[in-house]
Amino acid sequence: MYSAHADHPVPDEPHLALWHAATLLREYRGDGHVAALTTAGLLGLDALVSHTASSDGLPKEFVMARHGWTEEDWAGAEERLRARGLMDGRGHLTDEGVRLRQDLEAETDRLDRAPYEHLGAAGVARLTELAGAFTATAAAAGAFEGVPSQATASV
Repeated sequence: MYSAHADHPVPDEPHLALWHAATLLREYRGDGHVAALTTAGLLGLDALVSHTASSDGLPKEFVMARHGWTEEDWAGAEERLRARGLMDGRGHLTDEGVRLRQDLEAETDRLDRAPYEHLGAAGVARLTELAGAFTATAAAAGAFEGVPSQATASV
């Protein structure tokens, strides 16, 4: 997805240029995350279920509604994770499941370094300042209504 967005010209308006840059960074990270998930042998729904079962995961109901998964789909993913020893019978990650999620995040972070190294410390600080202000303004205007609070923390 990164390369598709990177082909678009950078908008002239500052807020749209910021949005474009944030999209590029999000998609670059997302592409690395998909690579890490694929390498770990997790299907898309299995990855969502394992994330939801982690300590920093979003609520199951939110994820299911947003992505359109059924209870049957969800149960199938839980069964696949249990078969791999990643989830217990109560729907919690096992120690092995927790380690896998930690390894996935570490690998995603490793794959995501290049754009931030390119920006340098001052560029990352400025981007963080701008994105934080933009997010705060959007949140105050109600842009994230209905989104669990832990989701807006990572926006």
